[in-house]
Amino acid sequence: MITLPHHAEFLSDRWLEAAGQWLDKNIPNRPELRGQPFSVSERFEDAPPHLELEDDVATWSVTFDGEKASVSRAFKADADVVIEGVYQAALMAAQTVGAITPGVMARQVREINNIFGKGAINQRGELAQGAAQVMGLLHDHMARMTVENPDIAHRARALGIADNVREVEEKGYTVLENAISPEFADEVREATLRALLPHHHFQLQWMLYHGVEFERLVQNPQLMTLIDASLGRGACIASISSIKKGPGPGVIPMHTDYSMVPEPYPEFAMTGVGVWALEDWTVDAGPTWIVPGSHKLRRGPKPGEQAEGVPIEMPKGSVVYFTHGVWHWQGDRAAPGDRVTIHSHFNRGILRGLEPKKVDVQMMHRNPPRLGEMLGEDDWFDKLNEHGRDQLRAGYMMKLHDFTNKRLEALLNATG
Repeated sequence: MITLPHHAEFLSDRWLEAAGQWLDKNIPNRPELRGQPFSVSERFEDAPPHLELEDDVATWSVTFDGEKASVSRAFKADADVVIEGVYQAALMAAQTVGAITPGVMARQVREINNIFGKGAINQRGELAQGAAQVMGLLHDHMARMTVENPDIAHRARALGIADNVREVEEKGYTVLENAISPEFADEVREATLRALLPHHHFQLQWMLYHGVEFERLVQNPQLMTLIDASLGRGACIASISSIKKGPGPGVIPMHTDYSMVPEPYPEFAMTGVGVWALEDWTVDAGPTWIVPGSHKLRRGPKPGEQAEGVPIEMPKGSVVYFTHGVWHWQGDRAAPGDRVTIHSHFNRGILRGLEPKKVDVQMMHRNPPRLGEMLGEDDWFDKLNEHGRDQLRAGYMMKLHDFTNKRLEALLNATG
């Protein structure tokens, strides 16, 4: 496994060991459970091959006999609660902190169904209140240490976006249609407008810190898979910003998102941005326009230079991702009302961002490690101490990059 010591892959041996340790520590503090046995068992197909599970099926069970809880790799079809489904969908649920907080898991199930379709995770049975609370607390404890599936080829296929990864390589951009549900798009739009004060008439930075809606949005697994593929693991937030644009001509001319990067641009991508549509994007809505393949020019547009672009039309809840010095501009808006967008801008982990990183302990507590990674918590930069560089994180990130690059090559070549 390629993880830091305080992290684990979902349903790996280390993950099961950590779950057992938590139960051993916390069950004795729950005298109300004494004499109230319960059991939970889960089974998920299409687990990543590197976990080396039989038939790539991940299983586990928790059994409480009324005195002591035990964790095993076995699947028990007659458990009080049985959960089955697809590994990558289950991972999305397993990384959700807030199992006993009203509405949190329901919203995440909505987003899981939006990506994978209904039936990707199924549950039968239920627990008594005390047992359900303990399992919810265990869930949250494990969610705070559960990392993303590092096999990018397996992950992209499971998420249904393997062709999008290849399209970014060829055209410099791709569209993920319906990456979030229309309901979540409305929630993000409402939160954005709530954050925009009257003097924020156009743009606002640091949107990550304006509500949990943005914390959830920035971790969207489909978009983050494109970012991992183009920028490498450990890519950090450059800025999370919002733009509100009313009717009229576009005010952002053709440009690239490379700031002070000398020409010719590198052959590999340094930055990437996902622009979220919080309404249907039509030509009248004033969408982003992109010049396909312009990243291959390895330069920005010259003053006065013209280029033929295409408007990005996509339904509400979709995101267009572009990188690699792609030429783009803001279109004219003929439709009434405001076009409200969120821009998730990422840099390779070796670069600085526009926004200073604020690692809030409460934010970390209510999120999985994925958010910490994009805030630079998992790499070795800015962590020099009296003993020198953080060799643990340096070694971890080198191994993670090596594995990612190998699996990305397999994906792009459609092998393995």
